[in-house]
Amino acid sequence: MADTRFVNQKMVGTSVVPDEAIPLVEGEGRFLNDIRLPGMYHAAFLRSQHAHARILSIDAGAARQMPGVIQVMTGKEMLGKVDPFESMPNRFSGGQSTQHWLAVEKVRFVGEAVCVVVAEDRAIAEDAIDLIEVEYDPLPAVTDPRLGEKDDAPLVHETCPNNYLIKRDYERGNVDEAFEKAHLVVKRAFSIGRKQALCLEGRGCVAAYRESAFTLTMWMSHQLPYVVRHYLAKHLRLGEHEVRVIAPHTGGGFGQKASIYPEEFVCAHLALGLRRPVKWVEDRLENMVASTHARDQQIELAAAVDDQGRILALDSNVWVDVGAYSTYLWSAGMEPLQTAGLMPGPYQIEALRYVTRGVATNKTPVGPYRAVGRPSASASLELLIDDAARRLDIDPVEMRLRNLIPGEKMPYRNANNLVHDNVNYVPCLKLTAAKAEYDKLRAEQAQASDNGKLRGIGVACFAELTGLGTSTAVGPGTLLQPGRDAVTLRLETTGVLTIAAALPSQGQRIMTAMTQVAADELGIKLSDITGLTNDTAMAPYGFGTFASRTAVFGSGAVIKAARELRRRILALAAHLMEVPETDLTIVDSVVQTVDRAKTMTLREMTDQSYFSAKHIPEDLNPGFEVTSFYDPKFGSFAAGAHTVVVDVDPQTGHVEIVRYVAAEDVGTIINPAVVEGQIIGGIAQGIGEALMEELVYDADGQPKTVTLADYTIPSALEIPTIELHHANTPSAALGGFKGCGEGSIIGAVGAVACAVADALNRNGGDITAFPATPERVLTGLGVLPTDS
Repeated sequence: MADTRFVNQKMVGTSVVPDEAIPLVEGEGRFLNDIRLPGMYHAAFLRSQHAHARILSIDAGAARQMPGVIQVMTGKEMLGKVDPFESMPNRFSGGQSTQHWLAVEKVRFVGEAVCVVVAEDRAIAEDAIDLIEVEYDPLPAVTDPRLGEKDDAPLVHETCPNNYLIKRDYERGNVDEAFEKAHLVVKRAFSIGRKQALCLEGRGCVAAYRESAFTLTMWMSHQLPYVVRHYLAKHLRLGEHEVRVIAPHTGGGFGQKASIYPEEFVCAHLALGLRRPVKWVEDRLENMVASTHARDQQIELAAAVDDQGRILALDSNVWVDVGAYSTYLWSAGMEPLQTAGLMPGPYQIEALRYVTRGVATNKTPVGPYRAVGRPSASASLELLIDDAARRLDIDPVEMRLRNLIPGEKMPYRNANNLVHDNVNYVPCLKLTAAKAEYDKLRAEQAQASDNGKLRGIGVACFAELTGLGTSTAVGPGTLLQPGRDAVTLRLETTGVLTIAAALPSQGQRIMTAMTQVAADELGIKLSDITGLTNDTAMAPYGFGTFASRTAVFGSGAVIKAARELRRRILALAAHLMEVPETDLTIVDSVVQTVDRAKTMTLREMTDQSYFSAKHIPEDLNPGFEVTSFYDPKFGSFAAGAHTVVVDVDPQTGHVEIVRYVAAEDVGTIINPAVVEGQIIGGIAQGIGEALMEELVYDADGQPKTVTLADYTIPSALEIPTIELHHANTPSAALGGFKGCGEGSIIGAVGAVACAVADALNRNGGDITAFPATPERVLTGLGVLPTDS
């Protein structure tokens, strides 16, 4: 008989370690997979192998009897104990979805969690998973959004007629009149495949709880620690003060780790019941089928154009395959609304109409991924502009120059009701064309190729709205509407400055940027500044890292707090040094007179402030901890223009990128190396989207690309040298900052797509479906049949 004992009135299995042995913050700052807590259990999930089926029965008897297994839990056993994920109603048409943390009556995609096993180690838990028998009644699967919206299609959710999780009709300006008066009407179809963020580190968590000792504590690979805390408390029926979330070093996020998932919440529920730490880290197969997907869009776009090449109106139809559930927190509206709504990009569009749909299918749910919706919106429009330019015999760069929003027209309100200001659209395009020697490239292209390959040149311009504040909604129906963020600056007794903010990094060096801004504002040495960005128990409330916002919010709040802290430092130093405050400055962590006749280190000053306070007037010693909130309200537009040269082999369909020139406006640059890394990283991901990456499902909803042997991504061999240039103009935000984390992927997808289409056009071909795999390229050239 297994050795059992009671711990805090709860019976647990073998190898029990008393609660007192569980540390509170061990592992903080490490990568999640490195966290080891004494007495820690491990969780594994049984996942559905059916895309759509009723659950008839679950037999977990054998698994429960397996040595080392602590607990097996099904969805029915969780009913009534926790609150499931309910999508919010939106003001447009579309139904709502309910996602149980473990499937209850039905499974709706391959990879959906059905049972969880808790065991002494991961291997035992996974072995026990194999002993669970589930009887399913398979149902017809929906795998195509355009078929799924038909009246006779099977329903993924009975609450969603026509499988619409969201549908919106929008019109602004006189679209019909523009098309009637147009010199040219150009139409184009565009589609882009399903994508995976493919973070180097998958999702995972460690949940721990000790009654009367510390709150429910979650170490979690996530971008939004305070948001996770809020929803953990809500769904576990706790107060927020009873939950602590720590985001250790995170190996990539890209938006995939900004959503709320069932697995981590299941682990929290288990930890509360078992009074023991519970750990789960997904493997790559789980990541491919259970972590959110992205894109998977079909677009039909039409433009009304006058005889000078100016776009008079846009009219689009958008279908997005949003998967089985409205992704919790961001909703199923993210991709559909942003794809259609942000279609005008950096161009002057006076009239806009669209119908956009998020159609539920029996696939993994779609969630936010770098530059949500904009890469496909931009690429489809850029390809359409090239089509119009050919038909009007206007050079593609000239066509864009005639339509971009010029600086003299700013602030400019586009047909999507967004205001563009302080952004260099035209200078970016002129800069990339000059640096690429665009006219020379076209002249070379006109000459016969000596290698038999088709040369293509693509140019794409983009607008990226960054630093969204409280006056700009992320999306209707979205649970999270971000507000202001806060930063705390605290000057320690040692003279070291601590920066605390709930803005965890996933590789962007967020604290590096805030440290540099604080150093510039305060005159403190970089080596005298430390930071904390990952712990809800130690940082002020903030919404986290997403949507290219941290440089704007975090550094803006640092500036506000630093100005107040500097005022306090100089006021006290003036008293202690017996000199006028106006004669003082701070250089390298030393307060000194302008002539350097008198000096006092910050350590000396804080020592007197804290330990000799009786000699200091109270109004001059208010303390050296300042918390400031910052809300830029409307956000800031970043911009860019990319030029790409490709060679296409008409025999194999292989696409080689010969040259890549990017010009970007990212506002005031804090750290050039960080900015360069963000932009080049986005370009690399965009190249993968345009040429290689695609999650493929069969007609029954079975995923066919579940390993990195099938889901191909670019390596260093496929990424060319990126020639990066800047045409920056400061934003209206504090410091003049803009975000730079997402824009470049928009430009990359569009520019590469245009280059490939341009190359195929030289042989009378075209391409409308991306990524531009060799098969699709050969189909576009007529070498392969269209149904290949």
